[in-house]
Amino acid sequence: MNTPITAQQMGNEWLDYIAATFILENGSFNISVKEAFERLESKDAITQERELWRNHTDELIDKIIQYDSPESKLKLYSETDPRSLAFIQDRIQCGTELLIVLANKGLQINLGESTSLADYFRLILLQKEAD
Repeated sequence: MNTPITAQQMGNEWLDYIAATFILENGSFNISVKEAFERLESKDAITQERELWRNHTDELIDKIIQYDSPESKLKLYSETDPRSLAFIQDRIQCGTELLIVLANKGLQINLGESTSLADYFRLILLQKEAD
């Protein structure tokens, strides 16, 4: 995809991708995860907590992305502690906020020829720069 995409369009695609990939209602954002996320957000040391959990969160995001079926994802969510999933929700929240800022500025994003939206969204979730 070499054509620029508006941040507004990308935001819409992001929401679809997140819903499809992370099954928010019954999966990675159930009640226990929501409570863990709220506790995480209320901590003064949230930045340090993010860094301490960075590698674990990156690995879990990649694992979830690799799973194809909703059933396998739901099984993984049921086996994963709420705190780990709360850190994924934190990444989703950060990515959403980033795209809102870009959309409000009316920016366009050029993904380049070799980058798909899914790959770009993975970079957002992993909080990494594109090559």
